[in-house]
Amino acid sequence: MALIPGLSYWLFLTDFKVKELFMKKIIYFNCLAFAFTYISLFYQKYILIDRIVVDRLGKVEVIGGGFPLQFLVDGEISPGGSIGIDPLSLIVGLDQFIFLYFILDYLFWLVCLLVCYLFLRKIKVKS
Repeated sequence: MALIPGLSYWLFLTDFKVKELFMKKIIYFNCLAFAFTYISLFYQKYILIDRIVVDRLGKVEVIGGGFPLQFLVDGEISPGGSIGIDPLSLIVGLDQFIFLYFILDYLFWLVCLLVCYLFLRKIKVKS
């Protein structure tokens, strides 16, 4: 009995082609989840965040991008009411990038893809 389910199956696979196919699927799903996370930036809505407003902390309504969590928020120094979707503006840092929400969005899309894959695989096996 293995301590981690599936680990013994992975370790005792003798066919290299099966391991290679499994690794390709993992890479494929991760790339698709990353692409869906990036595309989710086109879903934009106004959210309330804490910012310094005249010497005190206050709630400010700004635009944020991402689904289901807004991981890119309009920054304090960027032009008002816009977020930069292109990768260069993410690197420059005009907008506020929330790494934890990005990871949670990525995991959300990865789980959605895996559920869809398993559902379609189940339908394919039945027919």
